[in-house]
Amino acid sequence: MKQEVLKVSQSSVAQALATDYFCIYYVNTITDKFIEYSASPEYRELGLPTSGDDIIGFSRTNFEQFIYPDDRKRFMQTFTKDNIMSSLDAHGTFTMTFRFMFREVPTYVHLKVTRMVEKEARHVVIGISSVDEQMQVREAYEKAHHASLTYNHVAQALAGDYFSIYVVDPDADHFIEYSSSGDYDQLGIEKSGDDFFGLSRFNMARVIYPEDKDRFLGTFTKDKIMSILERDGSFTMKYRLMVGGEPTYVSMKATLMHDEAGRHLIFGTNNIDAQMKREEAYRREMAAARTTARNDFLANMSHDIRTPMNAIVGYTNIAKQHPEDPEAVRSALDKIGSASHFLLSLINDILDISKIESGRMQLNEAACDLGDVFRRIEDITALQASDKSLNVSYDRSSVRHYRVLADELRIEQILVNIISNAIKYTPEGKSVELIAEETPAPDPAKNRYRFIIRDTGIGISEDYLPHIFESFTREENTKLNRVQGTGLGLAITARIVELMDGTIRVKSKPGEGSEFTVEIDLQPYEESPSEETVSAHSTADLTGCRILLVEDNDINAEIAAMALAQYGAETERADNGLAGLEKIKNSAPGHYDAVLMDIQMPVMNGYECTREIRALGDPSTVSGTASEESAERPAAAARYYLTLPIIAMSANAYDEDIRDCLQAGMNAHVAKPFDPDHLAQTLEQYIHKGTSSEAAGQ
Repeated sequence: MKQEVLKVSQSSVAQALATDYFCIYYVNTITDKFIEYSASPEYRELGLPTSGDDIIGFSRTNFEQFIYPDDRKRFMQTFTKDNIMSSLDAHGTFTMTFRFMFREVPTYVHLKVTRMVEKEARHVVIGISSVDEQMQVREAYEKAHHASLTYNHVAQALAGDYFSIYVVDPDADHFIEYSSSGDYDQLGIEKSGDDFFGLSRFNMARVIYPEDKDRFLGTFTKDKIMSILERDGSFTMKYRLMVGGEPTYVSMKATLMHDEAGRHLIFGTNNIDAQMKREEAYRREMAAARTTARNDFLANMSHDIRTPMNAIVGYTNIAKQHPEDPEAVRSALDKIGSASHFLLSLINDILDISKIESGRMQLNEAACDLGDVFRRIEDITALQASDKSLNVSYDRSSVRHYRVLADELRIEQILVNIISNAIKYTPEGKSVELIAEETPAPDPAKNRYRFIIRDTGIGISEDYLPHIFESFTREENTKLNRVQGTGLGLAITARIVELMDGTIRVKSKPGEGSEFTVEIDLQPYEESPSEETVSAHSTADLTGCRILLVEDNDINAEIAAMALAQYGAETERADNGLAGLEKIKNSAPGHYDAVLMDIQMPVMNGYECTREIRALGDPSTVSGTASEESAERPAAAARYYLTLPIIAMSANAYDEDIRDCLQAGMNAHVAKPFDPDHLAQTLEQYIHKGTSSEAAGQ
């Protein structure tokens, strides 16, 4: 049969297809001009123009107000000419799906851009069709599928990790077991019923570990659990069940769920026995390690403290027994001094590490001369080395700037700690060297100082190197190597270097020796002529000065008086703060040139006494009897009480102690045990300051 050919116009086909679209636009991609080809009644209700000169601008401007808010940002980011043309070149089409608001109802639409079949390829057709029904079906399927996964597969997968799971109706107390392990089933507990809390308390009393019974029964009540759930959102508790005759740790968690079926309590009990036993084992190991560390530290400290104490006691007795032999007494006193110095260094180590670990250590930067630091280090370490017949060398030939701003005490402490360690662990006949170098620093205002301490001693094992800067550690036991110390020297050194923003490194081989390298950046300092004059004056002269010594300890008072007498000073003593205050109030202004003030004293401490003395010269200060009398005193007397040098001389030597002294009105702080030269120079400095100030005031 002859095939019949249907002749249909292209316009008729296009019109038939257009009925599936909300709207169709015909667009010139060169000029961006557009014209509406067709539109549905719903689309016409939006009142949008049917033609224009900028299809992209038209769409972005007009569509934005009709696009569902959640899809608006994505549309604006995606519907650009560059994106459309790129997709057309690559795939022949550009598509996107979003929700359009028709009559205030979000409706899924599908936008499609297609090139016209023409030689110039200058025109495209943009069609927007409804896909709402398909998308609604898809969303419903995905929601059902997701719910199926959530409430079945996921729950079953998670249930495998639990000892047991119960679902409970909190209003009717009806319950059903969702899942349980074989071990839990052996306990013989009901799988469903109508009195969850009552049955649970009855069963737990039977199977719970006796030591946890009272705690469990006291907590596991409906009222308490519901109260906790409403307050916190969840309830948990740990206890032990008797499983197979052995106590087994479990953790119960309860959660209150709300859904269309009402409220449900979900109780999940998890077997955490292995985890708890690991934690208990770890705690036992840590406790044992702390006990061992404490015992080792105490044993080392006992040995190290008793060693210098034995020397002090022994040589004191020798000196007493040979009063007629000056050489024997002098030798005994020298050894007592050395032992005292070592004992003080042990105590300082403990105080330093305590300050560092609590964050209380601070650097006291001031102008200092590294040359003086090097000379002191050489004096200290050379004496140590001579006792062991070691060859110690010092090389600082590359250092150009000696005057710097730094905490010279801490720099000295760093280098002495490392060099002393090198001397301790280097056998007789071997060598130790200190090399100081200066190089440019990244900061042009500073110079980098590198200190290398190298020895040919016993070296450090590879296992111990990572722990060398830890507190209270030594590679070997003191009883074996007979080396004294707290095991804190290098820990303190490393933390001071860190406080200075420096670095410390070590490399070592057992039997060959060790090399420590410290690098710190310091700012050069040029002193003024007046500072040079003051620094050159190092011998104190207190001749004619009268010092009030406020000290409650008889021995300390006697030592201070005898020490100051060597510098020509005359001392008077008060045995507490109140007595010191009375002496000053009852003497003429100017009678005392300075006050040495202890801090911890009976009746009135040093802080209170200092405040009262300062109040004698301040009419505005309300401080007991001192302020009542101060208003009547002449101006010169008031100035005396305000400027009288008061120097703290106390065993309270932390940074905050020094700060408290200054805040109370003291001028300076000298720590006990004191160095007589330092004490005398401090007194002389402030007495001269006071004299100059008074002269200036007159």
